[in-house]
Amino acid sequence: MSNLKSPSVTSLQTEQEALGGRRQDIDTSLEATFPTPDPITATAAGVPTGQAEKGVADAPRVDEALQSILKHRDDPYVEPREHAAALRDEALSLGDRGADALADVRRRIRRQPLQAIGIAALLGFVCGMVR
Repeated sequence: MSNLKSPSVTSLQTEQEALGGRRQDIDTSLEATFPTPDPITATAAGVPTGQAEKGVADAPRVDEALQSILKHRDDPYVEPREHAAALRDEALSLGDRGADALADVRRRIRRQPLQAIGIAALLGFVCGMVR
């Protein structure tokens, strides 16, 4: 087996040798440009002192949500209420999107009335041919 180097390896080694001392200059320049970061301090705790033992979290809304879930987990009406609320939200969203689409169509008709008349005539012709 021969120790022939590929042309890419030879080229890389040639470039690295050509850089030589410039590499050290580049490293020194970068170190001078970017100052060292401040050391990390571990003095601030995630939970205020004394509250970790009590089991009180920093986010009271999460605690309220968990308490509500635990309180209503055996309630037979919770799931249907949640489904009804989700359906109501989806219906409102669809209504908003429909209103936006209608407003967009009206805007396009006002901007290009001749094109709108042509499209309406074409649709009328197609409907007449289908019957």
